[in-house]
Amino acid sequence: MKLYVFQVAPNPTKVRLYVAEKNAAGDELPVDEISVNIPEGEARTPEFLKKNPHGQLPVLELDDGRCFAESLAIIEYLEDRFPEPSLLGDSPDSRLAAREMERYIDVGVMMPIGQAVHATRSPIGLPPNPPVADAANHRAGRTLDYIDEMMSDGRPFVMGEKATVADCTLAAALQFGRYGRLSCVSGHEHVVAWD
Repeated sequence: MKLYVFQVAPNPTKVRLYVAEKNAAGDELPVDEISVNIPEGEARTPEFLKKNPHGQLPVLELDDGRCFAESLAIIEYLEDRFPEPSLLGDSPDSRLAAREMERYIDVGVMMPIGQAVHATRSPIGLPPNPPVADAANHRAGRTLDYIDEMMSDGRPFVMGEKATVADCTLAAALQFGRYGRLSCVSGHEHVVAWD
């Protein structure tokens, strides 16, 4: 399988971190990573648009040539194919909790951080927009308040004792925030310590 990514982008990073966690736990996923340079237009070439007509990343190309996009769909596919050790949870209840937290972080942290970065230091060259950046920083900060409080019990991972997809999503969001030099994370001592 081939995983098409842009190194800076948070959604491909989420999948890359998931693959790295699985590999570190001993389940070597047969995934070759291929970098696509978005600023250079590589995601808009006719060849790439055959893989994903939207020109977005990540894209997972299966061995038979079929291609699929959307980070969480890719992660869930890989989890179905390579279930041990699970990063989605070992029971229906733990999977529900991990998916809920992943979505909460995706919508409440990753999306606003993405908006703030693109409104301050866009890796694809968008113009600065300070009011958008300020509002997005504030939204991410509110969600990080909740996560910081939750992690104040000293847990090693977002959901407790084991890494889950929620950790991959939060780490990807925070990495993108560092790229954008955002300040929304700095006041969250437990999140900063976890990161």
